[in-house]
Amino acid sequence: MRKFKRIFTMLLAAGLLTLMMTPAWAATEAQKAEAIKKGLAWMAANQLSDGRWNYGEYGSGDVAATGAALTAFMEQKNKPGGWFGVDYTTVVNKGYDYLMANAQTVGIGMQTYGNPDTNGNGIGVKFVLGGANSRDTYVTGLVMPALAVRGNLGDVITVGSQIGRTYSDVIQDTVDYFAWGQNESGTARGAWRYSANSGDSDNSTAQWPVVGMMYAQSHGATIPQFVKDELKIWIDYIQHPTGGSGYDSPGSYTNESKTGGLLVEMAFAGYDGYKTGDTLGKQQALDFLDNRWQNGPNSWDGNFGHPYAMWGVYKGLQTTIGLGNSTEIANLHAPGVMDDGDTWNWWEDYTNYLVNSQNGDGSWGGYWYWGPVLATPWYINILNATEIPPPPPGVPEPTSMLLLGLGLLGLAGIRRRFK
Repeated sequence: MRKFKRIFTMLLAAGLLTLMMTPAWAATEAQKAEAIKKGLAWMAANQLSDGRWNYGEYGSGDVAATGAALTAFMEQKNKPGGWFGVDYTTVVNKGYDYLMANAQTVGIGMQTYGNPDTNGNGIGVKFVLGGANSRDTYVTGLVMPALAVRGNLGDVITVGSQIGRTYSDVIQDTVDYFAWGQNESGTARGAWRYSANSGDSDNSTAQWPVVGMMYAQSHGATIPQFVKDELKIWIDYIQHPTGGSGYDSPGSYTNESKTGGLLVEMAFAGYDGYKTGDTLGKQQALDFLDNRWQNGPNSWDGNFGHPYAMWGVYKGLQTTIGLGNSTEIANLHAPGVMDDGDTWNWWEDYTNYLVNSQNGDGSWGGYWYWGPVLATPWYINILNATEIPPPPPGVPEPTSMLLLGLGLLGLAGIRRRFK
């Protein structure tokens, strides 16, 4: 009898542990909205008087953190419910003034594989405080989405080096800066590192110019076709046989965050990674993430609880399989009871974790290099189902326009002959 009780107690304890590990209820839409609301309030309360958010890493980190924060504010402003009845106009205006105060003009010229100067003014624009460790490629890539979602891109800038120009002008020149700064030779060809034309590339950095340009093109900026064509070379090089992305070579620091970046690059380039005779591409990258889905943070590696990785993976999956996909990522945590009409999938798994890990003050604690001022806006964007925009429909690339024109000329000739 005593043995039976002991076994029963063990089984009961195991059952209770299982129940504790399984969410009784998945994050509801109301809970997601409340988490976003609290996160924005924390961001507003932690803005400094000059308009920036203090990251403090690598000199220009405050510029990058300000770009991330403004993207979160403006993405939510454009969603149903907006700012939940709170007016953050002063907060965002101060933030944009801080960004424009740190815009710098750079002279640019022809590249080997194309002309980066789409508007012919001979300049590019980057965002950076300066200094030896400024990492302007990272920083500018984090600023560009904030510029693109600002709205009223015809407004004239009133601060910094770009006074008298419009936001639309600056966005195009920032695209041109990235096109000019894309590396052109060796294994670095087709991507970026910390600064323009550095001669070496890494796939942690390379995702940021890509994300920035995806936002820019959706708001009217022109992307030179050679930039996407060159990026395909990097995509083929950097993917490891496991399906994941390496850092500066296929086998270096292959992990989740960079694999998310690889998928973003594929979406931007319109390329799934498969060339003639190649069996390594998009599907293998998705499988890599699926196999490691439940990993926690571990230095550069991991997924859940790792802000840099979760934002990178989110961007990659959102742009390639979409928020509603429930088949490609199957290695999920156990679901709770869902809202009517919802389906448990990778995005719901993410949002459930985020709702349940938010601090009482509205922030998220972050991890390692990526503290609350980066973790909080990135997590807000995930909860908000932020969509990194695809190319605008009905706007062909310059090459397509040329082919279309030749085709129309041919049709005109045929019509004349038939007539």
